[in-house]
Amino acid sequence: MAYMIRRSPYWRNQYNLERAMSRFFDMESEPLPSGFPLDVIENDTEYIVKAAAAGFDPDKIEITYDDNTLSIKGEVKEENENAEEGKYHIRERSYGSFYRSITMPGVIDAEKITADTDNGILIVHLPKKPETQPKKISIGSKKVIES
Repeated sequence: MAYMIRRSPYWRNQYNLERAMSRFFDMESEPLPSGFPLDVIENDTEYIVKAAAAGFDPDKIEITYDDNTLSIKGEVKEENENAEEGKYHIRERSYGSFYRSITMPGVIDAEKITADTDNGILIVHLPKKPETQPKKISIGSKKVIES
């Protein structure tokens, strides 16, 4: 589609309209500062959400779970431009507030959700309710009687 967007004004306008509509209707999720990517992992017993949170104060991050939606919000304060260290020549780190909500695909045991940080990674464990976890069913076999 990228080739068609470059070549055709119609497709370029259609693409831009779709992007604008997506941004307009996706009011729940603001873009996160760069450097805060998010992963959602599922295994048999839980979902694990990992987010790169280097530079974020864990006490300033608010995590909530309501109506099957995990929400993470917080803020990274910008350092003073007139820092004692001297004048900035390059400034690439992102600052600002963020809000992200993720609808979880399964039934979560909300009472057992935990969160922690490890080397700048925010890790949220969302255990599945036991009744929704996969159950292994063994196959019985009939003995063959030789005559």
